[in-house]
Amino acid sequence: MVKLVIGIASGQYIRQRTIDIAAGRIVPKEDDPKVWVSSMESIGRLLSKDNYAMIEAIRTHHPETISELAKLVSREQANVSRTLSRMADFHLVAFEEGNGKKKPIVNWDEIAIVPATAA
Repeated sequence: MVKLVIGIASGQYIRQRTIDIAAGRIVPKEDDPKVWVSSMESIGRLLSKDNYAMIEAIRTHHPETISELAKLVSREQANVSRTLSRMADFHLVAFEEGNGKKKPIVNWDEIAIVPATAA
């Protein structure tokens, strides 16, 4: 089972952690968050009802293209494409590219949300 770990911390903490990692002062552990957000509201927007429906459609129907996914969820392709790009920034979805097309995939089974103090 693959777990996506999302950390919640202040913007200042996230920036400092990034600097410390780049400088070699921190070596991230395997189970540390790969994704950081500054609020639960950010997670709420990313995992809104409509966005989670897209994730489930990808898992259930394995669409070959973004346009196929857009039809499955009855949304405009441009809207779905923008949303998927944003979700990809947070590792909620990924893309397999081939033949000039992008296939959306979900490569996690569960999500864990942890505060910075637990990370």
